[in-house]
Amino acid sequence: MVIIDPCQRLNTIQNQLVPGMIKNAHEIAASGATNIRSAIEQNLPELEKNCYELAARCEKKWPKCGEEVELCNEKRIQKLFQDTRDELEHIWKE
Repeated sequence: MVIIDPCQRLNTIQNQLVPGMIKNAHEIAASGATNIRSAIEQNLPELEKNCYELAARCEKKWPKCGEEVELCNEKRIQKLFQDTRDELEHIWKE
Protein backbone atom coordinates (compact mmCIF):
# COMPACT_ATOMS: atom_id res chain seq x y z
CA MET A 1 0.00 0.00 0.00
CA VAL A 2 1.34 3.39 -0.97
CA ILE A 3 0.71 6.28 1.38
CA ILE A 4 0.78 9.73 -0.17
CA ASP A 5 1.32 12.64 2.16
CA PRO A 6 -1.48 15.22 2.33
CA CYS A 7 0.57 17.87 0.53
CA GLN A 8 1.20 15.58 -2.42
CA ARG A 9 -2.49 14.71 -2.52
CA LEU A 10 -3.34 18.42 -2.70
CA ASN A 11 -0.90 18.85 -5.59
CA THR A 12 -2.53 15.93 -7.40
CA ILE A 13 -6.01 17.38 -6.88
CA GLN A 14 -4.92 20.78 -8.17
CA ASN A 15 -2.78 19.64 -11.09
CA GLN A 16 -4.58 16.51 -12.27
CA LEU A 17 -8.01 15.92 -10.79
CA VAL A 18 -9.62 19.36 -11.18
CA PRO A 19 -8.22 19.96 -14.70
CA GLY A 20 -9.36 16.45 -15.64
CA MET A 21 -12.88 17.21 -14.42
CA ILE A 22 -13.02 20.34 -16.55
CA LYS A 23 -11.67 18.54 -19.62
CA ASN A 24 -14.21 15.74 -19.17
CA ALA A 25 -17.00 18.28 -18.73
CA HIS A 26 -16.06 19.83 -22.09
CA GLU A 27 -16.07 16.42 -23.78
CA ILE A 28 -19.33 15.30 -22.21
CA ALA A 29 -21.06 18.61 -22.93
CA ALA A 30 -19.96 18.34 -26.57
CA SER A 31 -21.55 14.89 -26.75
CA GLY A 32 -24.86 16.25 -25.44
CA ALA A 33 -24.91 14.22 -22.22
CA THR A 34 -26.38 15.97 -19.18
CA ASN A 35 -25.63 13.51 -16.37
CA ILE A 36 -22.17 14.94 -15.71
CA ARG A 37 -23.57 18.08 -14.14
CA SER A 38 -25.32 16.30 -11.30
CA ALA A 39 -22.32 14.02 -10.74
CA ILE A 40 -19.93 16.95 -10.45
CA GLU A 41 -22.33 19.00 -8.32
CA GLN A 42 -22.49 16.10 -5.88
CA ASN A 43 -18.76 15.37 -5.84
CA LEU A 44 -17.19 18.83 -6.02
CA PRO A 45 -18.30 19.96 -2.51
CA GLU A 46 -16.96 16.74 -0.99
CA LEU A 47 -13.65 17.17 -2.80
CA GLU A 48 -13.41 20.76 -1.55
CA LYS A 49 -14.11 19.62 2.02
CA ASN A 50 -11.37 17.00 1.70
CA CYS A 51 -8.93 19.67 0.53
CA TYR A 52 -9.54 21.73 3.66
CA GLU A 53 -8.89 18.64 5.79
CA LEU A 54 -5.72 17.80 3.86
CA ALA A 55 -4.48 21.38 4.12
CA ALA A 56 -5.00 21.33 7.89
CA ARG A 57 -3.01 18.10 8.13
CA CYS A 58 -0.26 19.56 5.94
CA GLU A 59 0.02 22.75 7.94
CA LYS A 60 0.08 20.82 11.19
CA LYS A 61 2.90 18.56 10.03
CA TRP A 62 4.76 21.12 7.88
CA PRO A 63 3.94 24.69 9.00
CA LYS A 64 5.59 26.24 5.92
CA CYS A 65 3.71 23.99 3.52
CA GLY A 66 1.78 26.93 2.03
CA GLU A 67 5.02 28.33 0.64
CA GLU A 68 5.54 25.25 -1.53
CA VAL A 69 2.09 23.75 -2.04
CA GLU A 70 -0.46 26.20 -3.35
CA LEU A 71 -3.50 24.44 -1.89
CA CYS A 72 -2.10 24.41 1.65
CA ASN A 73 -4.02 27.64 2.08
CA GLU A 74 -7.75 27.99 2.73
CA LYS A 75 -8.16 31.05 0.50
CA ARG A 76 -6.46 29.30 -2.41
CA ILE A 77 -8.72 26.28 -1.97
CA GLN A 78 -11.78 28.54 -2.00
CA LYS A 79 -10.53 30.28 -5.14
CA LEU A 80 -9.73 27.04 -6.98
CA PHE A 81 -13.15 25.59 -6.30
CA GLN A 82 -15.01 28.82 -7.07
CA ASP A 83 -13.09 29.15 -10.35
CA THR A 84 -13.87 25.50 -11.12
CA ARG A 85 -17.58 25.99 -10.42
CA ASP A 86 -17.61 29.12 -12.59
CA GLU A 87 -15.89 27.35 -15.47
CA LEU A 88 -18.17 24.33 -15.23
CA GLU A 89 -21.22 26.60 -15.16
CA HIS A 90 -19.93 28.30 -18.31
CA ILE A 91 -19.48 24.90 -19.99
CA TRP A 92 -23.02 23.84 -19.08
CA LYS A 93 -24.52 27.09 -20.39
CA GLU A 94 -22.88 26.62 -23.80
